[in-house]
Amino acid sequence: MQQFFVEELSQETVVTGEELQHMQVLRLQIGEEIFLTDGTQLAKGKVLCLDKKEARVELLEYLQSTEPPYNITLYQGLPKGEKMEVIIQKAVELGVKRIVPVQTARSVVKWDKERSKNKIERFNRVALGACKQSHRVVRPEVTEPISFAEFLPEWQSFTGLKLAFWEEGNASLPEAMQEIPKDVAILIGPEGGLSKEEAISLQSPLFTLGPRILRTETASVAALAMLLFALELKGENHNP
Repeated sequence: MQQFFVEELSQETVVTGEELQHMQVLRLQIGEEIFLTDGTQLAKGKVLCLDKKEARVELLEYLQSTEPPYNITLYQGLPKGEKMEVIIQKAVELGVKRIVPVQTARSVVKWDKERSKNKIERFNRVALGACKQSHRVVRPEVTEPISFAEFLPEWQSFTGLKLAFWEEGNASLPEAMQEIPKDVAILIGPEGGLSKEEAISLQSPLFTLGPRILRTETASVAALAMLLFALELKGENHNP
């Protein structure tokens, strides 16, 4: 079933704006069942009416939240080409709430902030599509890229679980994932990984994703899948 974001859930929920346009493009029919979320709850509903001004949806039932019991921020070293869109899509499917592109020493791409508006808008459309496909409740965000110098104090002041992945890392990942934290920050380098100077400057434990060298778009998926397995699939309460 298709999913749509609304301002407020009620017994007869009104859908307008871009989400109404999306409904029209999909040519939804009266009586068709859909998912709705207001950013805090997920519900199933049935389309009562659909015209040019609005759609009205009868709420059938509230559903269990699909959100992880922690907030994940992914700091992603800027990759080449279209890889960022793949990373965003898969990261959102795996539960990431916020994605921050980071310009690192080994980032081949040099971000032009003056021309970034359209690209960031596209990134957020990709994130929204993945969010709906995986029936997420919270709408994820892709921010403007930041430099490593801007990223570093943000990382160092972060008080949740910090998972920085580097090919020479040796900290124990199972020990770090013993308890469910409120917030998680993950750092993945670009092609070529983090430089030694960048890794040392983090002043935090450094982890590895295994003996094989992974592409940057694979590394983020692997790290998030490990987090999902360790913290959610142990039978813990999934409600946020």
